[in-house]
Amino acid sequence: MDHNHRLCLTRADARRVLSQLHGQQQSLDRVIQRLGTIQYDPLAPVGTNPDLVLQSRVPEYRQGDWQSAAYERRLLVDGWDKQASLIGTQDWWAQAPFHEWFAARWRRRGIDVESREAGELVEQVARQGPSTSLELGDQRSDPALRGHWYGPRRSRHLLKALWDTGRLMTHHRVKGRHAHDLPQRVLPQPSSHQPGDTDDALERLIIRRVQAVGLLRPTADAAVWLLPCTRRERDRIARRAIDKGRLIEVDIEGQAFWASPALIASLDGAGTAPDPRLRFIAPLDPLMWDRKAVFRLFGFDYVWEVYKPAAQRRWGYYVLPVLWGERFVARFDADCRHGVLQLHAWHWEADIRPASLPCGLAEALETTARHFLAYLGAQRVILPRGLGQAARRAWQRATRYPESTR
Repeated sequence: MDHNHRLCLTRADARRVLSQLHGQQQSLDRVIQRLGTIQYDPLAPVGTNPDLVLQSRVPEYRQGDWQSAAYERRLLVDGWDKQASLIGTQDWWAQAPFHEWFAARWRRRGIDVESREAGELVEQVARQGPSTSLELGDQRSDPALRGHWYGPRRSRHLLKALWDTGRLMTHHRVKGRHAHDLPQRVLPQPSSHQPGDTDDALERLIIRRVQAVGLLRPTADAAVWLLPCTRRERDRIARRAIDKGRLIEVDIEGQAFWASPALIASLDGAGTAPDPRLRFIAPLDPLMWDRKAVFRLFGFDYVWEVYKPAAQRRWGYYVLPVLWGERFVARFDADCRHGVLQLHAWHWEADIRPASLPCGLAEALETTARHFLAYLGAQRVILPRGLGQAARRAWQRATRYPESTR
């Protein structure tokens, strides 16, 4: 890539445009369209990751609203992106490279989605309609599969392979469990999007990954860039997208990024005054995917410690970053049960003095806390030490004067 043809931005430019991009308050439909992909994770101490991603962008969002968008209105479907994700239904055609990639991976494990056994499972779904793994296939355990991630039942492995390869899709969820159905009974008909070739599909996957973040480093970790192709192929396809103007090369103080045209177009309209709002950010929010870039651009060192042993955690189990305007000012660990939100820990960043908060921060926190309580349907909050008097009062006022319910 020729450095001379890259758009050059400062870190301050990047912070401003990223915070404004991810801070836009829009309808649920618009946010789904803008992001294109939302990582799914079943852990839900304060809502699932899709809930948390959407509550910071959608006014009056309530926990679980994404499910009606996915399973009733079909704006989203369950699929695979960098991990299990909810993707825009219009992009289903672009999943084909993932489906082929998974088919080969499962064959190497001894599971063939073209086998008679697989065909019988698909036929069972066709007869029964939407069904979970508890209702499909042979429920007996296979001793050879004990201790495996997908459990000891071979039928469950086969169902996962059929889902990974697009032979079956998620019609809805039953307590988090996929209810499988045939694609033609899940996808809206007729579709106006016709499948392209493999390069077209890979280009859409790459663009979607950048689109979700806004600015993404080509050198981001492998987990951020998991794709059904090699890095060399990815770079070739990305170059094609750049040549077409579908991606833009950006240099941010010596570091290469790829940007979405929408983000670059917003540069001229981005105000110079910092956004006064405060937002609680999901651990797996697209803004947080490339944590090294977050540290480079914002100076915020975020580690998700949910899978660490408790004794090794510095910040907590399920920690949400707190973004105020263009600054990360805190992080907190919390869960919500039976209408009570408990903050187990609140950690201010080193440049924030709890006894003397910057002007406007307490007011911004109160507004966001009020929204967060309404999103969760919580009536009470249990606060930890370390908040400081002003922040403690902000949370208490948010509880005393709740946001109106829908």
